Amino acid sequence: MSTSRKTEVADHLREALTRGDYKPGERLPGEEELAEQLDVSRATARLGMRILQDEGRIAIQAGRGAFVADHRPIVHLATPITGGSDSERFDAGYQPHLREAGYDQIDEKIKVSLDTMRPKVARRLRRGDAGDGPHGGLVVIRASDRFVEGSLWQSQVTHFPFSIANNTPLMSPDRLEQGVAAVLQELGYREDWNWDIVGARMPSQDEAESFGLGPGIPLLVQERVAYDGETPLRFTETVMPANRHQLLYSGGRAPEELLLMASDVNIFER
Repeated sequence: MSTSRKTEVADHLREALTRGDYKPGERLPGEEELAEQLDVSRATARLGMRILQDEGRIAIQAGRGAFVADHRPIVHLATPITGGSDSERFDAGYQPHLREAGYDQIDEKIKVSLDTMRPKVARRLRRGDAGDGPHGGLVVIRASDRFVEGSLWQSQVTHFPFSIANNTPLMSPDRLEQGVAAVLQELGYREDWNWDIVGARMPSQDEAESFGLGPGIPLLVQERVAYDGETPLRFTETVMPANRHQLLYSGGRAPEELLLMASDVNIFER
């Protein structure tokens, strides 16, 4: 079984998927049929199919066969617009958007904790002196796990300096219907600018199991630090499977209907 032959199998299937010969969720030819078509052994056909599985292009199910990966990503509104960001307003924005896409069972679980500030968080919040002062080393953590059809869909963790969040609604495990930015404004802090970094990485084994990910599916990681002038107010890290999410950024005076306007955009389209 030469490497070149299994690569030929993978190339053959990849080209077929690119042409749209098979639709998302459709069953692909089995190992035996594929081996006969390409004049290779079943073992070589199997190895070629595994290459595409590792790329996240197909899903191989034991006893059922191989199927085209069904990438139907939900648009994640990364840029706040009039009325707030859907990533923060679960009931008013994010949940209805999922229901419109055909998902019914949607839930959010929130946990709040108090911990010492890890070096990564201290760097994001520019707290080089995190250990100084009576509460300088403490951070309030709001963790939100969002579930769709019983599976973990998105995980978001926000860190607030203790001096900002102590004895405020930010320490409550209840959902903040008006959004974090609105709560901060009520406390006298205005989020007037922020920066984002978005990257991709492969999940750990625990993350793959928690998100229910097959081989070859990376995670998108979005980091955001929001400021009031030169004062960092919060650091938020959102982790989401790349085949289920795509980030939407806007510039200028984007309309409130932006999320609806872009809801049918799919970067996996060919």
